[in-house]
Amino acid sequence: MPNREIARNIFDHALKSVLPQNFMSKYCHLENELFHVQDKIYDLSEYKNLYIFGSGKAACTMAVEIEKILQNKIYKGLVVAPYDNAELKKIEVKIGSHPIPTLKSIDSAKALFEMMQECEENDLYVFLLSGGSSALIEIPIEPITLQDLQSTTSLMLSNNLDIHEINAIRKHLSMIKGGRLAESCKATGIVLVVSDVIDNALDAIGSAPLYADKSSFEDVKNILDKNDLYFHMPSSVQKVIQKGLKGEIQDSPFEPLQRVTHHIIASNAHAIKAAELQVNILGLSLQVIKEPMHGEVTAMADKILEIINASSKECILLGGECTVDLKGNGEGGRNQHLALLMLKKICFNDLDITFLSCSTDGIDGNSDAAGAVVDSESCQKAKKLNIEKYINNFDSYNFLKRTDDLIITGASGTNVIDIVIILRRS
Repeated sequence: MPNREIARNIFDHALKSVLPQNFMSKYCHLENELFHVQDKIYDLSEYKNLYIFGSGKAACTMAVEIEKILQNKIYKGLVVAPYDNAELKKIEVKIGSHPIPTLKSIDSAKALFEMMQECEENDLYVFLLSGGSSALIEIPIEPITLQDLQSTTSLMLSNNLDIHEINAIRKHLSMIKGGRLAESCKATGIVLVVSDVIDNALDAIGSAPLYADKSSFEDVKNILDKNDLYFHMPSSVQKVIQKGLKGEIQDSPFEPLQRVTHHIIASNAHAIKAAELQVNILGLSLQVIKEPMHGEVTAMADKILEIINASSKECILLGGECTVDLKGNGEGGRNQHLALLMLKKICFNDLDITFLSCSTDGIDGNSDAAGAVVDSESCQKAKKLNIEKYINNFDSYNFLKRTDDLIITGASGTNVIDIVIILRRS
């Protein structure tokens, strides 16, 4: 089997392991009135109504599985997702927008907020939370408008802020993030989490609508100042931050509610473990890099080259999420940009490796690709193209399309960030 096919095979096994249809029944099941979630048991007979809520890229696929598990125990529900491709009986689907929130995100969030406020103290809800929620559901604090929110999101995404910094800002401009959504609901809550954060920090996943927030308005101001962004923010955003600094707007809650319990049931670590098992089945020597990919993608490419040069293993696995200091106006995403940077290194250093970088959600940046796989054969095709031009314009998609190196999976229905697979057959 060619290395390209082996890399895709390993990635496919990793991805399948974090699809809700392949893991939810392992962690959640119903025995009569007892709902088992990991090592915790909830007695459904103690509650009047059982609601299902949710938001994120995995919301629809998780909703399908939770309906199979809980069946007629469900009273009703509503989830917000980037698309509706699920046949559901009791759960309504609303569409939000990603990665930039639109009116759909606000309307869907209001519908979710209103149904959650229907819940009484003797009700129970299960919330299906996954990455993408930050943009898919939003109700901004007045006087922030949708246009202001879109401008703020674009500035953050294009200026190399890491996910924790972005979410700290989002949570302080929102009426539902940072635990505020949980506070608005009287019922007891169970949150099933598909984590898109490498350290599985509950205060960061989906901007923590049902958890809490470690950051403050002061932290937000410091983040924006550090990145020279505060005075580029819309005036309404500056106004809300100033009100927060004066105590006129409360910080999001610093402690989670006791009546809401979170369970992480899928993460990047699960996907990497599945990839590791498949590598072992294939009989390849393996090195799993424990330190997650993070930081600016160009620096990460340099670090990956160091890892390759220092390793004698046939396969190297990495997981994580890089940031992109976007300066061009091309198409692509962090995985494709990383693949293009690595292709340049493969060609320049005459490396006999295959390099795959893919997002598990199937959508990388502003393109329809999940990522790319490149190797020495790609170098032959790349000779006809000006690789520097494409790198500088952040137009990895159109370069890799011409070299036939793109990986297009379509939206996967899950989101545990990115996986890198490096193969070197001895």
